[in-house]
Amino acid sequence: MTTPAAELSLPSLATPSGGFWRRHADLLLPAGDRVPGVDLARGLAILGMFAAHVGVTSDDFSTGEGWLSLVHGRSSILFAVVAGVSLALVSGRRTPLSGVPALQARTRILVRAVLLLALAGLLDLLGTPVALILGFYAAYFVLALPFLRWSPARLAGLALVVAVVGPPVAYWLPEVMLRAELWLPMDGSGALTDFLLTGTYPAVVWMAFVLGGLAVGRLDLASRRLQVWLLAGGLVTSFAAYMASALVTGGWLTAVLAGSGPAALIEQQAADASGIYQPEPLPWSSPLPTSDYLWLAGPHTNTTLEVLGSGGFALALLGLCLLLGSSRAVLRVLAPLAAVGSMALTVYCLQVLAIWAWEDQLMAGTGNGELGMLVVASLVFATVWRWTLGRGPLERFVGWVAGRAASIPPVPAPVPTSRDDGPTAPPTPRGDVQSGA
Repeated sequence: MTTPAAELSLPSLATPSGGFWRRHADLLLPAGDRVPGVDLARGLAILGMFAAHVGVTSDDFSTGEGWLSLVHGRSSILFAVVAGVSLALVSGRRTPLSGVPALQARTRILVRAVLLLALAGLLDLLGTPVALILGFYAAYFVLALPFLRWSPARLAGLALVVAVVGPPVAYWLPEVMLRAELWLPMDGSGALTDFLLTGTYPAVVWMAFVLGGLAVGRLDLASRRLQVWLLAGGLVTSFAAYMASALVTGGWLTAVLAGSGPAALIEQQAADASGIYQPEPLPWSSPLPTSDYLWLAGPHTNTTLEVLGSGGFALALLGLCLLLGSSRAVLRVLAPLAAVGSMALTVYCLQVLAIWAWEDQLMAGTGNGELGMLVVASLVFATVWRWTLGRGPLERFVGWVAGRAASIPPVPAPVPTSRDDGPTAPPTPRGDVQSGA
């Protein structure tokens, strides 16, 4: 059997060392086969989503609130990229599994997807203002199954195709469907349409992040060269995409990063949205919504430039986390962040519960003190839990159910029958039987 994705890493980093602090800090380092840098990136994504949900941000990058606005959209994209890396780890790392181990890995992934979808349904009952990603996350897992044996080059190529083709499809296809008198369901019957096309995180766009992460996960994550290439290449790609958006739309780079953009395009965005989802579709003779919107690159625009800009930013952060995770001294300092990443599902669900319980206080919008308290509480909880109990509670439950579903019971040894107790007489020739009859 293979090791779950959440458990893959560099074993040597958990070796105890002398001194009280070092000895106890090493208990928090990723143990077993975990990849420390992946834990750090996942933890960063979770805390970034906290900030996106309850933080006070602005478009002014001369303030802390301005820089905090970078978490919008980019945190969930980093989460999706790391999901792709985890899929690679659970399905064989650099060499995809085959045969029975591959079937077991796919079964575990499928069961995890079902459980994530169930958790998303339960959290949705709370009615919080959080745009839950867990259900879409589950859909990405299922959609990635056919590509688990692809090479990194093919995966990267497919991710690029999705990045280019997916955004126009997500932008125009709903309008085309309405004009063809096809209904866009708004209940459970439309789950497939919502996950693929019309939802907050449409798979027709977001699978670019998952496939890109899957391609990276098939490479040697411990390679310093790969880590530097991810960091440098991601930053260059991100800057180029954001600059292209700023030049075409005539806005400032900071406006592109913050998602404010030119006022005319923001107004056009609202007009296009009302045109796409209006109850009475426009006639065929009417022009489709303007394509100017597709040049935006701000958070949740689901455009090609956002995929390249924010996706490149996510790859750069992943490369940085892998670099930091290769140092034992740095890991001791960042152990609480890695602890959050090691139990991301538990901490994410607890965050939604906290927003449900204290929504008025957390969403008051008077400052980021509440956000700081939530972040500190998450770091402390994850650190103490990992220090004392190890794996997170939801991670333990999901892993147990998925492992049971994928387990293959041993084949029992054949039990000798009474006929096998002694020597057996040689068979009578067929001709003798016929003659005897």
